[in-house]
Amino acid sequence: MKTKNEIYQCKCDICKDKSDTFLTLQHQQMNLFLSRLNEPQRRWYLGLYSQQPDSPNDCNLSKITGVDEETIRRGRKELENNLDGLPPERQRKKGGGRPLSEKKIQS
Repeated sequence: MKTKNEIYQCKCDICKDKSDTFLTLQHQQMNLFLSRLNEPQRRWYLGLYSQQPDSPNDCNLSKITGVDEETIRRGRKELENNLDGLPPERQRKKGGGRPLSEKKIQS
């Protein structure tokens, strides 16, 4: 499992074989860029990227970035819906995420 600041290393056949230095560099730069984005931004970027002509399919994009195929599809779907219902000031919808370990006491 990678730590928060660790950059994912591509697992595609091209990068494993080092058969195309241009594509290997492109995959490294993509993963560097993704490492600086938060969770929804990564999802939306990959959703957008996956729609480009000549882009890898979701399975290969997952190998390149380490992001699950379903997450890439979700990003694409959220973009198709104009990010409706996704507040710009939050990473997750209200109520999302891990529950608090203790309830806060209001005075």
